[in-house]
Amino acid sequence: MSHSEKVRVGVIGVGQIGKRHVETYAGMSNVEIVAIADVNEAEAQRVAARYNIAHVYTKAHDLLARDDIQAVDVCLHNNYHMPATVAALEAGKDVFCEKPMAGAYVDAVKMWETAQATGRKLAIQFITMFANEAKAAKYLIEAGQLGKLYHVRSVGHRRRGRPFVDGYGSPTFVQKEHSAGGALYDMGVYHIATALWLIGNPKVTRITGRTYQEIDMDERRREISGYNVEELGVGFVHFDNGITMDIAESWAAHVDTLGSSMILGSRGGVRLDPFGYFFGLGHLDFDATANMGAFDWRLHNVAQDGDAYDGPQQHWIAALQGRVPLIPSAQCALNTMLISEGIYLSERMGREVTAEDVLAQSVSTARPI
Repeated sequence: MSHSEKVRVGVIGVGQIGKRHVETYAGMSNVEIVAIADVNEAEAQRVAARYNIAHVYTKAHDLLARDDIQAVDVCLHNNYHMPATVAALEAGKDVFCEKPMAGAYVDAVKMWETAQATGRKLAIQFITMFANEAKAAKYLIEAGQLGKLYHVRSVGHRRRGRPFVDGYGSPTFVQKEHSAGGALYDMGVYHIATALWLIGNPKVTRITGRTYQEIDMDERRREISGYNVEELGVGFVHFDNGITMDIAESWAAHVDTLGSSMILGSRGGVRLDPFGYFFGLGHLDFDATANMGAFDWRLHNVAQDGDAYDGPQQHWIAALQGRVPLIPSAQCALNTMLISEGIYLSERMGREVTAEDVLAQSVSTARPI
């Protein structure tokens, strides 16, 4: 399509996250929101009125039947991602889906295989890939400044920020039947997928891990939420190229910080938050920071298409217009699902598991749309 032609989008799900997606598209001059779909018709009509969206449906399949929609944005709970995405791909639409890719690895595999079979584009929402710190790390890695990569750490931390029981969000975020997992699926996928992208998304061979739900919570909220997911997930991963990864992802932990995601190489290392670049020269060790504001300014004013990397939706639309190649977020998301489910499986089996173990024992959690 023409670089100047608007991409015609349909959005499935206008809950808490879906509203953010709609708001972002509404502010983009290269997008037209053709229709939205949500089972809550009153809320869908309210959102449509606010953003002047002409068509509203309560069934996703009715939206997908439209032949004037090129791309579909799936903003449903995790266990609905696969059915909605597969239906959209098979209807001839390109798909941008909220993270995590699905509720189970086997469902994510089906999404990826359907995208390949239909020849449609598939992307997963990872806003962390578009942070200046991640771009700077990628810049250093591609310039060879880190040398041979050998270990990566994926970290996310909240002191006490469990959905619903700690005061925000809906109970569906903490129910396996809707979300399939807790901190790993809600937050961890961001950090794991971004780390995978930075190191070239190598093939996973072995995974070990544990999950925890230990910290007290308001008992009334516990009862009415049906809370049955983890607040802390930890893991260790081996890749086929010799790189290793350790993971710690917390919705709640009695500590001020778990540290930062980082990448270690033979010539240098990068810490993402706060950004730091570390290297040695002879007897000198250097701890460097970077001017992120100037970096971002030059990406927009010197490099071409800097705006195409301002965020996941901006990048998705630019890729559909043919302005830039699509970052392989879906491939990284698929590997992230393998790792996350591998941690759950390792917990259940009490041992290290292989990628083949995960695929063989993954059970679909998909719910019909």
